[in-house]
Order: sequence, then structure tokens, then C-alpha cells
Amino acid sequence: MVTARCCPADCALREDWEDELNQVKSALEDESVLRMERMLKVISHPLRLKILLMLSNRDQCVCEFIWIFKEPSTLISNHLKILKDAGIIETYYRSNHKIYRFKEDADRTIVTFLHQQWKKNTKQP
Repeated sequence: MVTARCCPADCALREDWEDELNQVKSALEDESVLRMERMLKVISHPLRLKILLMLSNRDQCVCEFIWIFKEPSTLISNHLKILKDAGIIETYYRSNHKIYRFKEDADRTIVTFLHQQWKKNTKQP
């Protein structure tokens, strides 16, 4: 009679499992995983997430963020700086107004997914 083991590492194929687990460990230490970690940390703050959702619709002036969030301009600016330093957004000027937008080369995969969910759940056009 064969008894089940609770952990694959306990079975006779231990070496095979070690090889598989070493491959997984190596993949989890890849630079792409570190980039994902940084991105999730940056967008995990509720205000930064909302800023990115707004930017998914169109470029925004800082005054629009201030009007919508009803937060001090210094707080908004601080969060915009964090997003800019992370390489997610960039700025340009239109007349005297500083406009924020996604950087062309920014990985927007997670934000795009969240934006689609937001649109679906709130019936946004």
C-alpha cells in the first residue's frame, strides 16, 4: 500500500522536486519580478491608484487632481512626484499649466487591467 506524503520533497523523486523548485526560485529572483514589486508598491496607495485611473482616460492638469480629490496641492504633488520618480508618468506644459500623462515606455499592464475593471464596475464610457 502506498501512503501519500504531505510534501513532494518527501517522496522518492526528491531530486526532481529540488530541480523544479530551484527553477522557480531562480525565476522569482528575476529582474522582471523586482519591477513588478516596485510597480505594485507605487500603485498600492489609494490616491496614486486614483491618479493613474484618471490618467488612463486622458492627460490631466494638476488642478484637476486637486479639484477631484479635495486634498492639499502639496499632498497631490508629492504623490505625483512618486509616480514620476517610478518612471510611470511624465509632465509637459500646455500654456502655463503642468500636464501629467503616462510615459510612452511605461509598463501599464496592471494599471490597464485595473482601469478596465473600474470602467466595467462603474459603467464608465
